Amino acid sequence: MNDCLTFFRYADANDADDITAIFKNNKLWFSHIKKCHIKKKIKTKECIFENGVVIMYKILKMPFKLGDILIEPNNTVIEQIVRDDLQNQNTFAHHVLTKFLNCIPGTTYLSVDINNKRAINFYYKMSMSKISSFISNNDRKKKFIFMHKKTFI
Repeated sequence: MNDCLTFFRYADANDADDITAIFKNNKLWFSHIKKCHIKKKIKTKECIFENGVVIMYKILKMPFKLGDILIEPNNTVIEQIVRDDLQNQNTFAHHVLTKFLNCIPGTTYLSVDINNKRAINFYYKMSMSKISSFISNNDRKKKFIFMHKKTFI
Protein backbone atom coordinates (compact mmCIF):
# COMPACT_ATOMS: atom_id res chain seq x y z
CA MET A 1 0.00 0.00 0.00
CA ASN A 2 1.15 3.51 -0.82
CA ASP A 3 2.50 5.01 2.45
CA CYS A 4 0.46 8.16 1.84
CA LEU A 5 -2.73 6.11 2.06
CA THR A 6 -1.95 5.22 5.69
CA PHE A 7 -2.90 8.78 6.68
CA PHE A 8 -6.57 8.14 6.01
CA ARG A 9 -9.12 6.90 8.47
CA TYR A 10 -10.40 3.73 6.88
CA ALA A 11 -13.82 2.48 7.85
CA ASP A 12 -14.00 -0.59 10.04
CA ALA A 13 -16.82 -3.05 10.68
CA ASN A 14 -18.20 -0.84 13.48
CA ASP A 15 -18.78 1.98 10.93
CA ALA A 16 -20.99 -0.06 8.58
CA ASP A 17 -24.29 1.12 10.12
CA ASP A 18 -23.25 4.79 10.11
CA ILE A 19 -22.07 4.59 6.49
CA THR A 20 -25.27 2.79 5.45
CA ALA A 21 -27.30 5.58 7.10
CA ILE A 22 -25.34 8.23 5.17
CA PHE A 23 -26.15 6.49 1.89
CA LYS A 24 -29.82 6.12 2.88
CA ASN A 25 -29.96 9.85 3.64
CA ASN A 26 -28.72 10.43 0.09
CA LYS A 27 -30.96 7.81 -1.55
CA LEU A 28 -31.79 10.05 -4.52
CA TRP A 29 -28.27 9.39 -5.85
CA PHE A 30 -27.29 6.22 -3.96
CA SER A 31 -30.39 4.03 -3.76
CA HIS A 32 -28.43 1.16 -5.33
CA ILE A 33 -25.84 0.94 -2.51
CA LYS A 34 -26.47 -2.03 -0.26
CA LYS A 35 -24.98 -2.76 3.15
CA CYS A 36 -23.30 -5.93 1.83
CA HIS A 37 -21.37 -3.80 -0.70
CA ILE A 38 -20.33 -1.38 2.04
CA LYS A 39 -19.09 -4.26 4.20
CA LYS A 40 -17.11 -5.67 1.26
CA LYS A 41 -15.42 -2.30 0.61
CA ILE A 42 -14.62 -2.00 4.33
CA LYS A 43 -13.10 -5.48 4.39
CA THR A 44 -10.91 -4.78 1.33
CA LYS A 45 -9.77 -1.39 2.76
CA GLU A 46 -11.41 0.49 -0.13
CA CYS A 47 -13.65 2.64 2.05
CA ILE A 48 -12.40 5.82 3.66
CA PHE A 49 -14.61 7.29 6.39
CA GLU A 50 -13.24 10.56 7.65
CA ASN A 51 -15.05 13.58 9.14
CA GLY A 52 -18.41 12.27 7.93
CA VAL A 53 -17.11 11.84 4.36
CA VAL A 54 -17.22 8.42 2.69
CA ILE A 55 -15.07 7.58 -0.33
CA MET A 56 -15.35 4.10 -1.81
CA TYR A 57 -12.84 3.43 -4.54
CA LYS A 58 -10.87 0.85 -6.51
CA ILE A 59 -7.23 0.95 -7.62
CA LEU A 60 -7.36 -0.96 -10.88
CA LYS A 61 -5.33 -4.09 -11.43
CA MET A 62 -6.89 -4.82 -14.83
CA PRO A 63 -8.15 -2.53 -17.62
CA PHE A 64 -11.64 -1.24 -16.84
CA LYS A 65 -14.23 0.30 -19.15
CA LEU A 66 -16.22 3.25 -17.77
CA GLY A 67 -18.65 4.31 -20.48
CA ASP A 68 -16.51 4.69 -23.58
CA ILE A 69 -13.30 5.31 -21.60
CA LEU A 70 -10.82 2.46 -21.15
CA ILE A 71 -8.98 3.00 -17.88
CA GLU A 72 -5.62 1.30 -17.60
CA PRO A 73 -4.29 -0.54 -14.51
CA ASN A 74 -2.71 1.48 -11.68
CA ASN A 75 -5.31 4.22 -12.04
CA THR A 76 -8.17 4.77 -9.61
CA VAL A 77 -11.96 4.82 -9.91
CA ILE A 78 -13.97 6.56 -7.21
CA GLU A 79 -17.12 4.48 -6.95
CA GLN A 80 -18.92 6.72 -4.46
CA ILE A 81 -18.23 9.88 -2.52
CA VAL A 82 -20.82 11.19 -0.09
CA ARG A 83 -20.94 13.19 3.12
CA ASP A 84 -23.22 12.90 6.09
CA ASP A 85 -24.96 16.27 6.43
CA LEU A 86 -25.48 18.26 3.25
CA GLN A 87 -27.22 21.05 5.17
CA ASN A 88 -24.08 21.71 7.20
CA GLN A 89 -21.81 24.06 5.25
CA ASN A 90 -18.29 22.74 5.82
CA THR A 91 -15.22 21.93 3.77
CA PHE A 92 -14.68 18.37 5.00
CA ALA A 93 -15.48 16.80 1.62
CA HIS A 94 -13.11 19.19 -0.13
CA HIS A 95 -10.36 18.44 2.38
CA VAL A 96 -10.75 14.65 2.30
CA LEU A 97 -11.02 14.48 -1.50
CA THR A 98 -8.00 16.79 -1.95
CA LYS A 99 -5.94 14.52 0.30
CA PHE A 100 -7.24 11.47 -1.58
CA LEU A 101 -6.44 12.87 -5.03
CA ASN A 102 -2.92 13.80 -3.90
CA CYS A 103 -2.23 10.37 -2.40
CA ILE A 104 -3.90 7.93 -4.73
CA PRO A 105 -1.83 6.48 -7.59
CA GLY A 106 -2.32 7.44 -11.21
CA THR A 107 -5.23 9.31 -12.69
CA THR A 108 -8.56 9.28 -10.84
CA TYR A 109 -11.90 8.78 -12.62
CA LEU A 110 -15.51 8.88 -11.50
CA SER A 111 -18.98 9.02 -13.00
CA VAL A 112 -21.88 11.15 -11.84
CA ASP A 113 -25.53 11.47 -12.81
CA ILE A 114 -25.96 14.48 -15.11
CA ASN A 115 -28.76 15.77 -12.85
CA ASN A 116 -26.57 15.84 -9.74
CA LYS A 117 -25.65 19.51 -10.13
CA ARG A 118 -24.23 19.84 -6.63
CA ALA A 119 -21.73 17.03 -7.22
CA ILE A 120 -20.84 18.26 -10.70
CA ASN A 121 -20.08 21.75 -9.37
CA PHE A 122 -18.01 20.19 -6.59
CA TYR A 123 -15.92 18.18 -9.08
CA TYR A 124 -15.25 21.30 -11.13
CA LYS A 125 -14.14 23.11 -7.94
CA MET A 126 -11.80 20.17 -7.32
CA SER A 127 -10.16 20.86 -10.72
CA MET A 128 -11.55 17.70 -12.25
CA SER A 129 -12.29 17.64 -15.98
CA LYS A 130 -15.43 16.31 -17.62
CA ILE A 131 -14.15 13.99 -20.35
CA SER A 132 -17.16 12.02 -21.58
CA SER A 133 -20.76 10.97 -21.04
CA PHE A 134 -22.60 7.67 -21.34
CA ILE A 135 -25.83 5.87 -20.52
CA SER A 136 -25.35 3.60 -17.50
CA ASN A 137 -26.15 -0.08 -18.01
CA ASN A 138 -27.24 -0.31 -14.36
CA ASP A 139 -29.93 2.35 -14.18
CA ARG A 140 -30.18 3.55 -17.82
CA LYS A 141 -29.41 7.12 -16.71
CA LYS A 142 -27.02 9.50 -18.43
CA LYS A 143 -23.73 10.02 -16.58
CA PHE A 144 -20.74 12.29 -16.97
CA ILE A 145 -17.22 10.95 -16.54
CA PHE A 146 -14.79 13.18 -14.67
CA MET A 147 -11.04 12.77 -14.46
CA HIS A 148 -8.35 14.17 -12.21
CA LYS A 149 -4.86 13.91 -13.64
CA LYS A 150 -1.95 14.65 -11.38
CA THR A 151 0.23 17.54 -12.45
CA PHE A 152 3.76 17.70 -11.19
CA ILE A 153 5.75 20.90 -11.14
